[in-house]
Amino acid sequence: MTSPKESGAPGTITAGYWLVVTGAVLSVLAALYVLAIRQAVIDANVQVNKDPARTVEKIARDVDITWISALVGGLVLGGLAVWFAGKARAGAKRSRTSLMITVLIGLFFQLTVSPLGVFGALVAMVGLALFYLRQSTEYLTEPEQTS
Repeated sequence: MTSPKESGAPGTITAGYWLVVTGAVLSVLAALYVLAIRQAVIDANVQVNKDPARTVEKIARDVDITWISALVGGLVLGGLAVWFAGKARAGAKRSRTSLMITVLIGLFFQLTVSPLGVFGALVAMVGLALFYLRQSTEYLTEPEQTS
């Protein structure tokens, strides 16, 4: 007894899955990049700072909080997106909706935390769009038939 979904996902689903994975990885790499240039980010913020109450220590703390939250958020939301994309790739239609919600939350999160992370979120959005093409929808909505 085999399901038609065991024969393999269509190319749009597979490409969408890998784009979601790539987007998740890019979002995490964006947070790690900010860690790598941490001192340059702090220096740039100190130069444009016009508030005397905002000390270098406060600016450094804010930069640290931002990159840590970008890293943790990217890992959590990226992991969830990859997990839901994998379930949708296996044929679970409801996972596509969960993937959409997760990717949208990830996009809004990256918009508020990391300008570089937005690129990864947009790549994941393109992958999500592939899950909604006709070929993908037919794959996810076809009834499981027994042979």
